[in-house]
Amino acid sequence: MRIAIIGGGINGLFSSWSLSKKGHNVSLFEAEQVLSKTSSSSSKLLHGGIRYLEQGHFSLVAEALRDRYWWITNAPQHVKTIKLIAPIYKNSTRKMPIMLLGALFYRVLSGSFSLGPSGFVNSKNLKKLCPDLDNSELKSAVTFYDAQMDEEALGNWVKEKSISSGVNIFENIKIENFNSFGQIKFKNGVEDFDLIINAAGPWANELNTKNNIKTNYSLDLIKGSHILIKRKVSNFFLFQDQASRRIVFVLPYKGSTLIGTTEVPQKNISDVCCSDEEVSYLLNIFNFYFQKKINKSDIISTFSGIRPIVKEKNKGRINFSSASRESVIETYERVLTIYGGKWTSAPSLSDKVVNMVKKYD
Repeated sequence: MRIAIIGGGINGLFSSWSLSKKGHNVSLFEAEQVLSKTSSSSSKLLHGGIRYLEQGHFSLVAEALRDRYWWITNAPQHVKTIKLIAPIYKNSTRKMPIMLLGALFYRVLSGSFSLGPSGFVNSKNLKKLCPDLDNSELKSAVTFYDAQMDEEALGNWVKEKSISSGVNIFENIKIENFNSFGQIKFKNGVEDFDLIINAAGPWANELNTKNNIKTNYSLDLIKGSHILIKRKVSNFFLFQDQASRRIVFVLPYKGSTLIGTTEVPQKNISDVCCSDEEVSYLLNIFNFYFQKKINKSDIISTFSGIRPIVKEKNKGRINFSSASRESVIETYERVLTIYGGKWTSAPSLSDKVVNMVKKYD
């Protein structure tokens, strides 16, 4: 089949690779550079999403944990196993028993794809392990394993795999006009495809609406921002925001420290940047937990991206902090749309796309 994929994020790119390996003639069109938007603005983690256990998304977490292992096995040069420490303080909203139960269940769900055991650290040992933490009212911590990627290198690896498998990648070509019969309008005319895959991420719904592609889903858009600071930290940390119960990561990354993410409802996705309020929020989180404080002068850079959270149409606004990164694949005539998804789960999502495409053979 001749297939056009609109959108060069990780889901579009990985799906192009998988489809090409199945013998399809695949062309991928990206408005700017491949992996230059949402897929370049992650927390640099390949993880199951331990926080989703609270909402009972067990199958979603288990799938992501399998995908995490896929990345480690197939691209070990760009992925490393990390041990995360989740400190628990006197006023933490999630107490030690709940946190430990979650970490242990996270390990159980990983099954044979486990990266290491989850565990408990008492206050005395924690102070030795993490001398940079503010230890006033520090009670204990739980530990668990996940993975960290070199996002740019891993993205280029997927791109190279796609090209070598036969995918034609066209960058700086913005697709705005297509129809449900598989036709795409270009500047120099119209081309026919057997199938169009809309993998435009945050722009997927907007594209479908513009081109009269019927859908049962809509997207809530969340801006997630990070700051990169000069200060180095002793370990990989997961912290609880005491006020909102949100999770914030503080992670060593390429000789610096990455802090994030935020969750801000977003309507305008054309100009996304880290606001002063977000910078202050992330600095405050760091300063609450660490002895040596930081300020804006310690910031090397900031970056932001849009996370599309899929929901059924006419449903009310969702709780962003509890929303999962579940994906949906929907078909309408000769258009297949990918809603949602995340970096970690690109392998399993692409398998689902391949299976859906079989219906058109």
